[in-house]
Amino acid sequence: MEIELPPDCLILWDLDGTLVDSRKDLVKATNMAVQELGYSPVKEDHFARMVGNGVRYLVNAALPEEAPPEERERAIDIFLAYYRKHIADETRFFPGIQSILESLPVIHAVVSNKREDLCRELIGKMSVSSLFAEIVGGDTYAQRKPDPEPVIRMMERFGVSEERTLLIGDSVVDMEAGRRAKIRTVGVTWGFGNPLEQEEFRPDWVFQNVDGLAAFLSDWCGSLSGETR
Repeated sequence: MEIELPPDCLILWDLDGTLVDSRKDLVKATNMAVQELGYSPVKEDHFARMVGNGVRYLVNAALPEEAPPEERERAIDIFLAYYRKHIADETRFFPGIQSILESLPVIHAVVSNKREDLCRELIGKMSVSSLFAEIVGGDTYAQRKPDPEPVIRMMERFGVSEERTLLIGDSVVDMEAGRRAKIRTVGVTWGFGNPLEQEEFRPDWVFQNVDGLAAFLSDWCGSLSGETR
């Protein structure tokens, strides 16, 4: 079904670490997989560096180098089986984020490297599917972030120009995707990654708290539509 929304402003949101704090559920699923195969669990302080490139990367990063290919595939299967059942046990929006989505009348879309079915399952279980005009995962298109394809496809999907599109994320993967798609980027520091990791892809704006982001988005989208804030 086509979603009819005015193409005033398109905001593309990363999911894990930007919109939602999913750390506990992801850590539990990852450690369930590696421990079932007899390996040591992942420490939470190390975990943050593993998120952002999808399930396969996450699970493989948690396994030791000597783990054979068949065990790696088995670990992914274990992860998925557990995670599907517990995907929203402790995952919640970062405080204040849902208010932005509900109050800012623009086109909101998720562009994540998590598998699309998992993105949709998580958002569905959180009962917030209606807040997003589209949900894109790491397997939706041929390429995923940091490739610009998912970003470009969303602009085409909604007929929104580069000047009216914004990508918000917590990692350099997001910043690179936005930069390569020639749109403005916003880095947030409350997530898992580091949006300032590479000088070449530094975000246009950086926020350390949700209140600051909310005020900025209201002003930015208002200025594009010619409103006075």
